Amino acid sequence: SVIIPTYNREDMLLDTLNSLAQQTYPNFEVIIVDDGSADGTQEIAQEVFPFTLRYFRQSKQGATAARNLAARQSQADILVFLDDDILLEPDYLTYIVREHVTRQNAIVVGTVDIQCEETTPLSQTLNAALASNQNSEKLMFTDVYSNNMSIRREAYFEVGMYHDLGFLGSSSWCDVDLGYRAYRQGFDFRRSIQARCLHRDYFASNLDRYKNRARTSAFQAVRLFQKYPELLSHLTMFHDKTPMIWGQDSLPILARKLVRLMASTRPALWTMEKIVITLEKHYPTSKLLPTLYRYIVGGYIFHGYREGLRKFGKVDHKGGHLLQV
Repeated sequence: SVIIPTYNREDMLLDTLNSLAQQTYPNFEVIIVDDGSADGTQEIAQEVFPFTLRYFRQSKQGATAARNLAARQSQADILVFLDDDILLEPDYLTYIVREHVTRQNAIVVGTVDIQCEETTPLSQTLNAALASNQNSEKLMFTDVYSNNMSIRREAYFEVGMYHDLGFLGSSSWCDVDLGYRAYRQGFDFRRSIQARCLHRDYFASNLDRYKNRARTSAFQAVRLFQKYPELLSHLTMFHDKTPMIWGQDSLPILARKLVRLMASTRPALWTMEKIVITLEKHYPTSKLLPTLYRYIVGGYIFHGYREGLRKFGKVDHKGGHLLQV
């Protein structure tokens, strides 16, 4: 069962379904859960495809609820979760199923490339980072993303399905939450190098959109760490974003946090962003750009996380055991 939550993305969803129509794997169903779209998505249920298409509609309950509804309605042994901005290569499902044949308790993902409407220095940087991080078939649970993930149906319910953190719409961190619960139950995490797909990432070609998404995700991460403080030691992107803990943080960690604090001031971010604009325009292949992108996005993660702490309250940062990282 291929499960796709969607909201107001009729054209992109149709592209995803057309890529599924090209699959070499012979027998699967596709379950769409429409989260209250107003753009004609409902009409896609009338389209004819070479697979069984099942359409359900809910009223703005979010992607997490949509995925769980589809899982309960599914009729297959393996669940493949996709987002409506994913395009699959023809053998994607064949390779995904192959990984599950000999593994009972496994979560399997494919290999992703980012596709944007226009190629920019940022999208090239992100694709280069993706390529360097997708060479291994053995994964950590933090490497699993809900836009391209598969699991046996029985195991999905045993793990407890997806949980949201109280945010409707996009379901930031639901994949880490699920992966962590599966990790504690002894699951195996695998990547199929051959199961390839494209992520048409709306945010990846534009720094303003990308940094603001990072800020929102960091804001929501506070809820995740309130639920599982120990996850701080697994998510390295937050190691220099948490408050300093004098007397507990090691000197290297304190130094990293101090550098992050200084690099995240408004004047520092403004200056770096101005430099990026100049480099992107006149020197788009500059080797300085990836470093600037990293510091700018990290600064917005820093501010988003601190805003989350002010909104939702404290996190037991001592429970993250950053001294042991």
